[in-house]
Parts: sequence; C-alpha cells; structure tokens
Amino acid sequence: MLESAEKRNVLMEKNRMESLTDGIFAFAMTLLVLNMILPSDAAITQTSSAALLSLLPAFYHYIIAFFILAAFWMGHHAQFNQIHHIDKNFLFLNAIGLFFVTLVPFSTSFIGDYSSDILATCLFEFNLLILGLVLAFQWYYSSHNHRLISPELSQYDIRLRMNRSLVIPAISLAAMILTVIGFSSSSMLYMASPLVSYFVERYTQK
Repeated sequence: MLESAEKRNVLMEKNRMESLTDGIFAFAMTLLVLNMILPSDAAITQTSSAALLSLLPAFYHYIIAFFILAAFWMGHHAQFNQIHHIDKNFLFLNAIGLFFVTLVPFSTSFIGDYSSDILATCLFEFNLLILGLVLAFQWYYSSHNHRLISPELSQYDIRLRMNRSLVIPAISLAAMILTVIGFSSSSMLYMASPLVSYFVERYTQK
C-alpha cells in the first residue's frame, strides 16, 4: 500500500501539460506570420510587387518553420498517445522543449531578415536541432525500460518512434555543416524531411 502511495506521488496526470503544450505550439505557429509584416515605409518607397518580392525570404522560412513545428507537434501528440503518466523529470524535459518552441518565431524572423547571413542561418538550424533532440530525449526517457509507457509496446515501435524523432535533428546538423562551408540555401534540406522519414520507416528493422 505504501509503495503504491509513493508511486502516485512520483507519477502525475498528463492532461495539464498536454493543454499547455498545445497552447504554446499554437501560439508559436501563429506568431510566425508576424515575421512577414512590411515596414511602415514600404507603401511609400516600394511598389506592391517589389514589396511582395521582398517578403519572399521571410515567407519561405515561414513555410519551413510552420510545417516543422506542425511535425514536432504531431510527434509530441504521438508520444503522448503512448505515455500513460509523467513524472517530474519528464515535466522538466517538456518545459525545456517548450522553451525552444517559443524561440522558433524569433529565429525564423532573424533568418528572414538576414537570409544570406551565416549566423542567422545557423541560429535557425540550431534552434530546430536542439528542439528535435529534446523531443527525442523525451521519448528515450519515457520509453527506456517502459518507464512511462505501456509494457505492451514493442521494441520495434519504440525504435521506430525514436528514429523518426531524429530526422529533423539530423537534417539540422547537415544543414549547419553546409552553411558553415558556404552553401547559401542549406535550409532547403528541410524540404526533404518527408522523404527521409519515409526511408527511416521503411528501413527500420522489425
């Protein structure tokens, strides 16, 4: 009886954290569009076509950031379908992940304004790298020895979810390397993430 009481003190319900996470993802994804607001003097100094063209880098990175955040949210949702309860360590990991979610609008705005700058590009890619690694580590922590998940979940399913969660971090690392060696459009690599995910699922051994 004492053991079960101690266990209840360690394990917590996940509903409140899911609500907070959904809200922060929704806010961050909505905030991304504010990066494409024209400067106040654009109507005076530019034609409409020139103003629209000036927004193309910001719009391009808005598309990338929006769909990557959507992919992270779907991955987080898939994780929580398997997680029954959370503990304090997982709660802390999730808070770190949400911190990097809230930084995505800033790093997207920065690269949109300085799309040819190495620092701005690396900051954007580093943001997504760390966010992806945190979410991957959340799954590792919760699935290790079936700590927070059902014991019935197979090792193949655990391994497949881990491999999927590492796709964006792997692409981010590759993009950062390309940026440093001088490739100016390294963020285009993120467009290959659905294809990489397909091959990860196809070649993960059962």
